[in-house]
Amino acid sequence: MKAFSIFVFFAACVGFVLGTFTLRGPLRGLVESMREEGVSAETEAAVVRLAILVLIVVSLLLAGWFSRRVNRTSLGILKFGLPSLAVGLAGLCMGWWLISAQGGDVAESFVGSRFTFGPYPSEARLAQLASEGYSGVISLLHPAVVPFETRLIGEERRTANAAGLEFIHAPMLPWVSDNEESLNIIKGVVERGHGRYYVHCLLGKDRVRIARRWVQELNPMAEIGWVEGTEQYEKNRQLHDGMLWERGRVVFVGDGIFLTPQPAEDEYMLYLLPGSNGPVFSLLDPHRPEDRPWIEEERRIYEGNGMELAVLPIPVDPYDGHVALAVADRIRRSPGSKVVHAFLSLDSGRSPSAEAFVQALYSGLPPLPPALFVEPLFRGRARVIAPNVALGPRPRNDEFAGTLHRRGVRKFVYLGDAQDSEARQDRALCLGAGLDWRGVTRESDLLEIVARGGPWYVYGPMAELLGPKVARGMGPALPVRISNEEAGVP
Repeated sequence: MKAFSIFVFFAACVGFVLGTFTLRGPLRGLVESMREEGVSAETEAAVVRLAILVLIVVSLLLAGWFSRRVNRTSLGILKFGLPSLAVGLAGLCMGWWLISAQGGDVAESFVGSRFTFGPYPSEARLAQLASEGYSGVISLLHPAVVPFETRLIGEERRTANAAGLEFIHAPMLPWVSDNEESLNIIKGVVERGHGRYYVHCLLGKDRVRIARRWVQELNPMAEIGWVEGTEQYEKNRQLHDGMLWERGRVVFVGDGIFLTPQPAEDEYMLYLLPGSNGPVFSLLDPHRPEDRPWIEEERRIYEGNGMELAVLPIPVDPYDGHVALAVADRIRRSPGSKVVHAFLSLDSGRSPSAEAFVQALYSGLPPLPPALFVEPLFRGRARVIAPNVALGPRPRNDEFAGTLHRRGVRKFVYLGDAQDSEARQDRALCLGAGLDWRGVTRESDLLEIVARGGPWYVYGPMAELLGPKVARGMGPALPVRISNEEAGVP
């Protein structure tokens, strides 16, 4: 038990010392460099996680070495000197954290603003704010972030009061959480209609971006200011075409719309809760047991941060292309920039709702997502050759109103003589099930038919001849390039 206690002691001390030097030194420089280059949050998070993992392993190895030396030696200089050295170094690192946390003396960009956002202010900065006519400071630091923010909250309260500034505490956690309490506190300050306030978190980056959105939504006429040096960070947190998120790639599809996968926890904080990329629409289906928990969690996050989640589901089993068309039209008519997400990304090949949304957006036709046709039919695999047209083998009797109906097909075109025995049999079966069925032998008739409505399933003895003409005339199923290089960030 004694040996284990010594190991734990050294693990804590060594881990804290190594962590301080790494996080405040090379890792911090690397992260800041990645942010300046616009590296995705997922890459940044992966680098940080890898560094933390290496720190843990090295700390445990060193703690084991130190604890073995202390347990096995009879020399007092080692038995008591090594623990004393560990405590001393840990104390110095604690002081470094506390001193550097107060290094927020940054010049203000907009002195006349009613709300200015930035990092944690030092005592000198608070005195400067008072001399510039500020009424108070709004601190977003949270006592759960121990030990640093817990201590800084109390220290700032005393320093602000001594400078004649009102101290308003609106705690926010630096990760996704229900921030309704903080929102209500800031709402009360905005509704006062007077006074100037400096709003800050620890580093003046992510939490203040969310608070800024609250202020702007509560009072669009409020004067907003930022401290210098934050413009590049804000720019790096704008969505752009090709950005890689945890569950896939972000795509700019035009009309001010970014199509993304389901956000991960840090992606809410970095890109969505600040509101700079517009409102969020979810294509998930609340009637699917797999989707419901994600929708409920996402709605809780937004409601706790003063936002609304618009859920416009595109169900995939059964699938209806007309629903996808209506959803795409509604989102397209929504003004301004917006974010639309399915669960997986468009390029995953496993996101029929994302595919259907893009197909409908570009074609204006009820679409057939290719992801729904991965599984073959009884007589072979069908493939989507145009946004609203699938080509494949002759369906088995139960597949007309069964498998293909569930995949969204409501209309069938037989490429061949409609008087063939198979054609007459299929026609009777479809009409009996309330499905549209037609027989076609001419290219012009076929193109005229499939260019309207749908979704269509084409098959028959002339499929090899006429199918490619549909693909050339109306295809491909998904746009080859759906990003706009000149559009940039809306």
